Amino acid sequence: MKENSDKQIFERIQKLSNLDNQSVLEIGCGNGRISKFLIKKTDHLIGIDPDEEKIKEAQVNIPKGKFLIGSGENLDFSNEFFDFVIFTLSLHHQDSKKALREATRVLKKDGLILVIEPIIEGEVERVFAIIHNEDQDKLDAQQAITESDLLVEQSEVFYAHWIFQNKEELSQYMFNYYDLPYDSTLAQKIYDYLGVNAQKRPLNLLDSMIIQALSKKTQPGVSRGLAEARR
Repeated sequence: MKENSDKQIFERIQKLSNLDNQSVLEIGCGNGRISKFLIKKTDHLIGIDPDEEKIKEAQVNIPKGKFLIGSGENLDFSNEFFDFVIFTLSLHHQDSKKALREATRVLKKDGLILVIEPIIEGEVERVFAIIHNEDQDKLDAQQAITESDLLVEQSEVFYAHWIFQNKEELSQYMFNYYDLPYDSTLAQKIYDYLGVNAQKRPLNLLDSMIIQALSKKTQPGVSRGLAEARR
């Protein structure tokens, strides 16, 4: 399987932010798949994730960063500590309201929160939903943004491609991702959803995502992070 989601995510982050010499908190860093790009732009990167094994992997692979076990719901940092807080496909994996409140607390007055989330209508997302449906969690995350004390400075939908050799590689990838035994009934549901596209070789699925740049409403005008990115 080949995919370019990581590259597309980082390109959007770069478009909305200038990370040079800025302090960055990445929430939901996993094994560092986005962190490896972020560290090229700043030496002040802290990544957190609840998965201990992934945190260990990220620290080994990206020694210049600092990686800690943790959740966005309870950040162990002082107020106004970071220039940027980035949720990389992670806001819907926790209590979104608590996580946004904590991100706001640790964000500097002129800082920026970047939220990258999957869009439930996307092809990749619909296939994932057959195995494990997180639609309500993703909707709740968007609702939490709407109800937060944050201003949406900019919002952009973007896309990436996931390419599989065939439908069998796709279904096997899905079961491996969730560490589940192969289930022929669920696999057939995936093929039924794909319809005639299931016979394509290679099989190309569109991954749909949204990036939102959020700032504190108390600050007049455009936040520093977004202003610098537009220069």
